[in-house]
Amino acid sequence: MTKADQLRRLEAVLSAYGADPARWPAAYRAELETLIAGDADAAAMVAEEASFDRLLDAAPDIVPLASAQAAKDRLLARFDAETGEHSASASASGPSATVVPFAPRAAKPVAPAHARTLWREVSVMAAALLIGFFSVSQGLLEGTRLDLSQLSSDASLSASEADDVSSIALGTTGVDVSEEDLL
Repeated sequence: MTKADQLRRLEAVLSAYGADPARWPAAYRAELETLIAGDADAAAMVAEEASFDRLLDAAPDIVPLASAQAAKDRLLARFDAETGEHSASASASGPSATVVPFAPRAAKPVAPAHARTLWREVSVMAAALLIGFFSVSQGLLEGTRLDLSQLSSDASLSASEADDVSSIALGTTGVDVSEEDLL
């Protein structure tokens, strides 16, 4: 492991557990203590974290009850002033049921029903067309009872032309196939 990797690990451990090696995970403790003893940058990182730990330790553990009640009263008074209500008696007895109104969201524009229906129909037709072309091109219809030669009323149509569904669909076979014949 490189020195840069060790310094990153030390930084992560210091951020998570503080400067006291007793709180560090045992798996990293010996390696990091060796790093700190031999590297000035690592020792400086630990010294900085130790000063931060001392600052946190000096902070009072519990907020005085009077300060908490005064902050709560100020907050409730501010809510009451914004809504135009006054409920000093409610704030003294407990939290009031003040509702803070939020701005309504703007409605999303909705396409007309006929446009949604049209796109739904077009997408279903396109999917059916793609499935049809894929089935024929992959030979998925071979071995089925579907006889493509029956699509044409012309008996002179060769088997290869009858198998070419795309040429029938596009009308390039030279044979006039009506829609009724295809059904």
